[in-house]
Amino acid sequence: MVDVKLAFVMLGSSDLDRAIAFYSDAIGLRMSGRFQQFAFFETGETTLALSGELAAYAGDRPTQECVFGVASVAQAYAALKDRIAFINEPRPINAGNWAVNFRDPDGHFCSFYGPH
Repeated sequence: MVDVKLAFVMLGSSDLDRAIAFYSDAIGLRMSGRFQQFAFFETGETTLALSGELAAYAGDRPTQECVFGVASVAQAYAALKDRIAFINEPRPINAGNWAVNFRDPDGHFCSFYGPH
């Protein structure tokens, strides 16, 4: 079995600066990082991520994503590919982490994220 934990909840934002102000000033979350079209807020074991890229999607494309942290994306993919209809192959996301995407039975956009 694959050890899975909810690592990120990612929400699309059409105005990242406005969303950052809302989550930091109105709600009081501490922003832990920002780069390109992403901002990250620590909320305990799960990180809230805001994404300007997801906001551009509409219709059949997601504006939210549940990101599950795994010890190895390649191993999770190999172990679960017979039970999950993955949207894509595992791919590098940044210098140290990979991701692979899928939808749950209700169509919610999800991914596994972590080291290769």
